[in-house]
Amino acid sequence: MGESLKRLSFGFLLIAMASAVLLLSEAPRQKPRDTTAATAESAVPTRTMRVAMFQMASQPIIDEGAQGVIDSLKEAGFVEGKNLKLTRFNAEGDIATGNAISQELAGGDFDLVITLTTGALQSFANVNKQRKAPHVFGLVSDPVKAGVGIGTEPMDHPAHLTGIGTFPPVDQALELARKINPKLSKVGIGWNPAEINSEVCTKLAREVCKKLKIELLEANVENTSTVKEAVRSLIDRQAEALLVGGDVTMLGAIDVVAKTGSDAHLPTFTCMPGNAKKGTLFDVGANYYEVGRTVGRVAARVLKGESIASIPVEIAIPPKLFLNKLALKNLNGEWVFPDDVIKSADSIIDESGQTDKAVAAVAVTPAQNQPLAKLWQLRIVSYVNSDDVAEAERGLREGLKKSGLVEGRDYAVKILNAQGEMATLNGLVDAAVADNTDLLLTISTQALQSSVQKSQGLPIVFTMVANPFAAGVGKSESDHLPNVTGAYGANDVKRMMPIIRQLMPEAKKLGTLYVPGEVNSVYSYELLVEATRAAGYELASVGVNAGTEVLDGIQSLCDQHLDAICLSNSNLTGAAFPSIAQATSKAKLPVFAFLGSASKQGATVVLTRDYYDMGLDSAQIATRVMRGEKPASIPFFQSTKSRLYLNLVSAQKLGLTIPESLIKSADQVIDK
Repeated sequence: MGESLKRLSFGFLLIAMASAVLLLSEAPRQKPRDTTAATAESAVPTRTMRVAMFQMASQPIIDEGAQGVIDSLKEAGFVEGKNLKLTRFNAEGDIATGNAISQELAGGDFDLVITLTTGALQSFANVNKQRKAPHVFGLVSDPVKAGVGIGTEPMDHPAHLTGIGTFPPVDQALELARKINPKLSKVGIGWNPAEINSEVCTKLAREVCKKLKIELLEANVENTSTVKEAVRSLIDRQAEALLVGGDVTMLGAIDVVAKTGSDAHLPTFTCMPGNAKKGTLFDVGANYYEVGRTVGRVAARVLKGESIASIPVEIAIPPKLFLNKLALKNLNGEWVFPDDVIKSADSIIDESGQTDKAVAAVAVTPAQNQPLAKLWQLRIVSYVNSDDVAEAERGLREGLKKSGLVEGRDYAVKILNAQGEMATLNGLVDAAVADNTDLLLTISTQALQSSVQKSQGLPIVFTMVANPFAAGVGKSESDHLPNVTGAYGANDVKRMMPIIRQLMPEAKKLGTLYVPGEVNSVYSYELLVEATRAAGYELASVGVNAGTEVLDGIQSLCDQHLDAICLSNSNLTGAAFPSIAQATSKAKLPVFAFLGSASKQGATVVLTRDYYDMGLDSAQIATRVMRGEKPASIPFFQSTKSRLYLNLVSAQKLGLTIPESLIKSADQVIDK
């Protein structure tokens, strides 16, 4: 953060009173006591630990926190598939689904349950009072006010329950708004009195505004449909800016808040990260990935045998700042980002798009701006031609540029696509090797495997691969073929299960196709089998090995009295999806899939890995190779970002109602 924000002292927060949240001061920041590292050297259990992680909704900050937990557990020695079996649960914003998940968790034989968000904490804690299963929470604004038995002192908590609180920094948001506009005198805030976290944030806002001599105008909301009316009432009362605190209702309609404010030439700002891209002027909040890492360290201590009763409830508010320069336009009043604020921002949106600090740092390092010693000959090799492959390719090409390389100066690139023909793919790789190629960038498992067989030791960086270990190119992320590295990520089948349950609560039997001859398809199918079994679904499956078999296979499934199709990934079924969509449409069966291209072709819900993002990851790895690092020394990188696509047209034809909360969380919605 900027110097004024860096002076925030992160001492222990007395969470019983919102007014105890730390305010900006002139004192230098003190280094907090790292109690989460207390058992860092404790032995990792040899048996496989069963852990459940439960979140109430799919929002970027929650997903970031979840990934932080996973990464932290891995750093502590708990590796999924080795000594950790992690099962993820997501209520997708539905309280009834959340309560059902909590009942399932309470009856399960888990070594530890990790809950993320206040709603998940409350839901599971309330059904866990008798069984007292080990429970660690995170991403909770005020653990005391959650009403689950946590007191005002760090050690005042149930013997089976501990975790990390993260209060939204309302004070910092208001301080920063005043700094950006020193004449700011009236701020409007909408809030839902039914939300404990919102009530506490609003009370703190009153105190901070009183200190800053800012008049705080308030309006109550009951649900997202009342948000616009509340915002207009604040505007009518001469609010000069709109503040959104830790209020789930307001955040659920943040685009409406920002648009309504913008139409009246007023800025909107928040104390929750990730909203600047939706039109807010700035977001100053906690870095929820780092919060998740802190939660993961606490979880690791429990899994290593430390008593929960001895672990204090603590507060973690690692700061993060997002600025939106585009939102400065046409505002009433004098709104200007000072230079020190701009320099301290973690992410900035302007006419050129969104620039994150990490990416910017790569691009501006002087040493990295220097030309490479030679012009690298790159070949991007793909097996099939699809929207998903195009996204991965775009990520690769843009990632090279963002890493400071210049096409024509540092590298030349040719695109090779086999159009789904293995013989063509093998021929393309042979031609690339004979063409004095310096580096192969492969998209898909088939392209990777063909390149490994024919590359003669040529460096390979892969992307859009579900499981490189099943593909035979490595035993672990660091133990792999010396000429191969890259980024990978499998379908998030676990996250899909509660979505199906939310849309089809009575569903019992699902169906899928898979391709025994595709390594990636078999792996995706195995993940789906495990996920459906854990979620209580019966899964019918048909194996297909050629395009001519797909129509017969899907028709066979449609005749088995299924409730829905949940299609595991494969290149064959992806290419033949129009036939699948036609057959399932006639059978009135919704399709839940994991390839983005399926959404436009009729799949009702698609949960796809972000292949553009994975391409960016692989491009940064490729850049390291081009700058002199050996592929053998670069670990594989697991990309975990997913994108949710909803086809409302398909849902309507099938009589499915998609909740507004799920629609708002979607990355893409097809409605016509």
